[in-house]
Amino acid sequence: MRPWLRLLVFLVAVGGTVVCARWAAQRYDDVTAYRHASVCHGTAQHGCLVPTTGTVTDRSKDESCTTDSDGVEHCTTTYHLRVRLRGQSQWLDVGAGTYAEAHPGDLADLRTWHGTVVRMTVRGHAETYPSPASDSMAWRLSGAWLFLGVALWAAASGRLTALAAVRGLGWLWLTFPFYALVHGILLGDASDLVLGVLFGALGTAWLIFVRER
Repeated sequence: MRPWLRLLVFLVAVGGTVVCARWAAQRYDDVTAYRHASVCHGTAQHGCLVPTTGTVTDRSKDESCTTDSDGVEHCTTTYHLRVRLRGQSQWLDVGAGTYAEAHPGDLADLRTWHGTVVRMTVRGHAETYPSPASDSMAWRLSGAWLFLGVALWAAASGRLTALAAVRGLGWLWLTFPFYALVHGILLGDASDLVLGVLFGALGTAWLIFVRER
């Protein structure tokens, strides 16, 4: 790669890293605000959880099955309720207990955050949902990691063959552990921390093994 093009790629990648990191920080602020938000009172409709009522209009369930190496089939069932709110309908994931009790026509007590349903109670069963900013934060953290990898590649060699080498693929593999660890640390999510450590250890061990061969 020509020096001027390599420099351009490096600058763009650094800029992408900074932008994604700043966007992720903004999403983190949104998630933190959501976690500390209380229920709205009076005419307040901003920075709080808005209580409202919806109607269950439909329900469905899906079953996905896999077969292990011994030929044993394992199936997982997911349950969903369709809820109408302010003239619009959306499908929400629910547990088996909620699905068994809820029927079309039932009223659902809802709480929304910036227009998105984050809690639903129907027939005494409560379901909670993450803030939409949480998923957005995940994508932006992943983008920051990938841009950082491109910046390091451009600074170190800039050779196209290096992108498809073991280290390049390893960096791509470590995107998920990076996101999971940062997401888990910032939001105190133990499951993300466990997944981050597990996949990070597997990826690092694989890189060391391949390098020593």
